[in-house]
Amino acid sequence: MDMIGFDQYYNMDPCQHSKILLPIPENVREVPCDGCSRVDACGVSMAECVAFRVWSASGDYEDKDVGRLMRVPRELRGSRGI
Repeated sequence: MDMIGFDQYYNMDPCQHSKILLPIPENVREVPCDGCSRVDACGVSMAECVAFRVWSASGDYEDKDVGRLMRVPRELRGSRGI
């Protein structure tokens, strides 16, 4: 029986946290939506500003980008009929 590498390491030392590195950036700043006046409207329309898109990818953003260039992500456009 062939063992999968992850299972082999897990069975050898199950009490340690996973050693798999995911490409998730460390957040330099808090989410740009905190304190934004559009947070409720964005939640309803599922729109994102430049600051949120950049923060999602890198963990940081420019203050001038909060609330700028609002758009609904492509993945959600078809499902909402937009």
